[in-house]
Amino acid sequence: MKSEPEEWLILGVIPNGRPFRPSDWSERLCGALASYDSHGRWVYSEHAQPVIHEGQVGVRVKTVLKNSNPGAYNFIMDFACDNQLKVVSRRKVIYLNEPVAVPEEALPVRELKLAL
Repeated sequence: MKSEPEEWLILGVIPNGRPFRPSDWSERLCGALASYDSHGRWVYSEHAQPVIHEGQVGVRVKTVLKNSNPGAYNFIMDFACDNQLKVVSRRKVIYLNEPVAVPEEALPVRELKLAL
């Protein structure tokens, strides 16, 4: 059984290795879920936060957001897919818009003899 990771890391890197623009994309994206606290300060949601991972700008998205706010979760993941951003789980790197490679099964080769 496949289990979904606790969080995804969306990095601002497109398939050709160049950084995604504009440079403040992660703050803008997380701003959709941010709010003001009692002191009037801007506070990002605990479920989606801008981060810097190994020198790359990104967004950390907790998968619990899928249950608590499915619209916001889909918006963020669709943004990553539409812009071909690198999405990292704890296990491997994927691009959401790339087709999954299915290994082909090799059938045994039989030698055919032509009978005349």
